[in-house]
Amino acid sequence: MNTSKRFTMTLAILTMATTSLFGQYPQPGDRFGRSSSDDFQADNGFDRVRKVTGSVSSDFPEMPASWKDFSSRTRSSFAPADPFGPARYDHGDFRSRDGEQTRYRVPYDRGDTNDGDYSDEMDDRLNLRDRERFDVGSTFDRLDRGLDDRFDRRNDNQAPVRRYNNDRYRPSNDRDPFVPAPLPESRSNDESAAIDELITIRYQNPVNVRAIRAMSSAQAVQLFSEVSQKIDERSLEPTSYDLRVRRALRNLSIALDNPAFVNGLGLSADSFRMDAYRNTLARLADSAQVRNYQDARTVLNSVMQSATSVQGLTPSVVAFEFANASIDTLDKFSGLEVADPASRNGAELAGMKSAALEEEIVGVGVEVREHAEGLLVVKPLRGGPAAEAGIETGDVLVSINNREIAGMKMANSVDLMKGASGSQMKVRIYRDGKGERDFVLTRRKVRVWTVNDTKLLSGTDVGYFSLSRFSQSSTAELDQALNSLYSKGMKSLIIDLRGNPGGLLTTCVEISDRFLACGKIVSTKGRLSSDNMIEEATYGKTWSVPLVVLVDGDSASASEIFAAAIQENDRGVLVGTKSYGKGSVQTHFPLSAIGGDLRLTTALFYSPNGRKMAGEGVTPDVEINDRDGVANGDEVLIEAVRIARSQTLKDMAKASGTCKPKNPSAARSSSLSNIADPSRVGTTVR
Repeated sequence: MNTSKRFTMTLAILTMATTSLFGQYPQPGDRFGRSSSDDFQADNGFDRVRKVTGSVSSDFPEMPASWKDFSSRTRSSFAPADPFGPARYDHGDFRSRDGEQTRYRVPYDRGDTNDGDYSDEMDDRLNLRDRERFDVGSTFDRLDRGLDDRFDRRNDNQAPVRRYNNDRYRPSNDRDPFVPAPLPESRSNDESAAIDELITIRYQNPVNVRAIRAMSSAQAVQLFSEVSQKIDERSLEPTSYDLRVRRALRNLSIALDNPAFVNGLGLSADSFRMDAYRNTLARLADSAQVRNYQDARTVLNSVMQSATSVQGLTPSVVAFEFANASIDTLDKFSGLEVADPASRNGAELAGMKSAALEEEIVGVGVEVREHAEGLLVVKPLRGGPAAEAGIETGDVLVSINNREIAGMKMANSVDLMKGASGSQMKVRIYRDGKGERDFVLTRRKVRVWTVNDTKLLSGTDVGYFSLSRFSQSSTAELDQALNSLYSKGMKSLIIDLRGNPGGLLTTCVEISDRFLACGKIVSTKGRLSSDNMIEEATYGKTWSVPLVVLVDGDSASASEIFAAAIQENDRGVLVGTKSYGKGSVQTHFPLSAIGGDLRLTTALFYSPNGRKMAGEGVTPDVEINDRDGVANGDEVLIEAVRIARSQTLKDMAKASGTCKPKNPSAARSSSLSNIADPSRVGTTVR
């Protein structure tokens, strides 16, 4: 009896085991252990599910290798795939938590075969996380496709895969449609690189970094508000808030990978938190509806709040970048110049346009530009410590206070030159052919002269001077130079504007007035009636001396206005090469949130004949391209001397002096005093 019971129980167990076995593992022609007569109608999509080959024998076996193998599969080791990472291929039972047999993320067969090698496909999946990380180029390409599609697949990745004969789910290029395809190449790599370079320049500037650290969150938000308001009210071509916010989000996303931004602000190197914050920026860019300032503030508040997850990324940094990004969407001449909190309590920019346009600076008196080995001396300022010590044009500063500056960005090396009046600075210079030499210079107030090299050219009665920029003191300097040359017997004059980047419009009009007895000097057209003005000659005592003006590709803005006024009023002759073509008006607005200056393009310049100058420039009457420069003789100046002594130029000067101003008592526009060009690009005065 006992033997019979044991046999019956053993048979029952074997029967249950066999039933379980054939229920879990489908047989050929009977996928779910059911006969063809069963009522269950199989989903045709499952006809394409294959056995994975090329791995190990335990992956989707048709039959267990042994009873031991079978028993080991009764405990599931499968975990739902991370929707932001690669699919997992754990060996073991592929069953759902409730015990039903399911298949997860099984790739389609290629060409309806069952014996392909899919190792490459698995490698693709295992490397998916690396491809999925947000990078500079791909972040905003993803926005165009819609990030929500990726995030909405989260639940699909954790659910059993069902295949449908629907085009939406068909594989493309033999890839599993449930695995996101590799991101396309960015369509805006050039723009991303430009933004990255702009961020590098911005955050390699120690003044900006110090200003950010000194400002509170409230000040930073106020700065964004102030910049936004001025753009709305005064910018010649204001951009939409949607564009400004998207640019800010993109700037921040790119900045997270920018060494100057990360190192300058001391951000944490936690890549996980960086990625999470970058994802937040991308989602906001995709979903935010920004129609006005209030919407922009809402996004700003959200980004500022999320920024606290990244160590070192303060709300002030976010708001500061939002303000700068708004300006970035405008033309290249608009900009934000913050005051240095470490210098005179940040007051040096209050009511000032730039150091180059001031009458005096505190420093060693040298104009420099960036050089591979340090700083190249463009010229020592007349009467300054550098000139008195013997530093010359062409010298290269290679160290400052025993610190090597080769390869250092100009903003950083120039920052090392700052100091209070009376303090000393040790510099080492390299002079071609003579080697290196140390100088100890004492900082003090230095007059910034803009009229230089005043002289009668050797063996002639032709006067000459160069005008480096139109600054606050330029008119008085020019008057002094003209009187000096006249007393020495000047009969004709050459004014050299080569390399002059412009300056103050009011100074330009004053100097033009010194040579034009009548006629229009310049007109401007902007959004507001106050931006529209016409300036004409009104000065009663003009110089009738024959005049030649030298220009080149670096002559810009105010230089072009003066040159066009002389040319189109038949007052003189232009010699050289075509000018730069910067025909826009920048109005300066002192900031109230922080110390500094907001510069916005508010109008365009038009020549006396009504010609738009932006992008066009001024074409000289006599075009000479001196390719080897002045090293082998200044061909432009030589030709200018010949023209200056010609009878044709004398007749032109005589004819221009016969007219009278239409309204000699007309007042100048009140807007002139606030119009100035940016500092010379690439050089600075210290």
